Amino acid sequence: MSQNIIITGASSGLGLALAQEYAAPGVTLGLTGRNEERLRAAADACRAQGAEVVTALLDVRESFKLAEWLHEFDQAHPVDLVIANAGVTYSLNNNKPVEPRAAIREILETNVEGTVDTINPLLERMCGRGRGTAVAIASLSAYRGIPLFPAYSASKAAVKTYYEGLRGALRRDGVNIVIACPGFIETPMTAKLPGNRLIRMQVDKAAKVIVRGIARGRPNITFPKLHFAGLWLLQWLPSRWADWILVKIFLR
Repeated sequence: MSQNIIITGASSGLGLALAQEYAAPGVTLGLTGRNEERLRAAADACRAQGAEVVTALLDVRESFKLAEWLHEFDQAHPVDLVIANAGVTYSLNNNKPVEPRAAIREILETNVEGTVDTINPLLERMCGRGRGTAVAIASLSAYRGIPLFPAYSASKAAVKTYYEGLRGALRRDGVNIVIACPGFIETPMTAKLPGNRLIRMQVDKAAKVIVRGIARGRPNITFPKLHFAGLWLLQWLPSRWADWILVKIFLR
């Protein structure tokens, strides 16, 4: 059966790995990215696997341009699955305890508004067809603010909470909302993070976990379980203890 899929931030990292997981004969991929050369290479790799590929060189903060492209793609290829993956971060250290305002704005505009502007223009169309799946890529940091990237944590918490709120009502119209909360993944974005990082999962493995979770209809895809358990346990500690532990892990 043919399938039409949109993935943002598909020129590298998790977005590219997800695109390659889905690329196959009978699949039409709509891929966006900000780097023309990498986006072209991603499209070529997916076409080599038999997929039809449509690309758009854009930043998800370009809301009008993004909405126009989404509607054009959906008109030609009614979307079965949209994955809002595009995201940015900014990391701190002991000498820089607060993010610049410009960095916070970019993170919130990209990670929150960009996700909403990717998914929401398609929701009404999916509801009208009585089918479709929308995936918001959040993060384990949505469960607990991380001192290395507080604005990123806040942005992912906003995405998680917002789509949890929408999920129940949309299910009645045949539309599934999936919230994926991965931990550290080996990507160009996480490679820039300083400090004492937790073990990072290979990006191909992370993509497989997400694809499998989507196929099984899981509303939440949260992994690795060990890292999630650690964050969950922190909720039961006094705040000062939890803060001290996280600073030692991420800013030492």
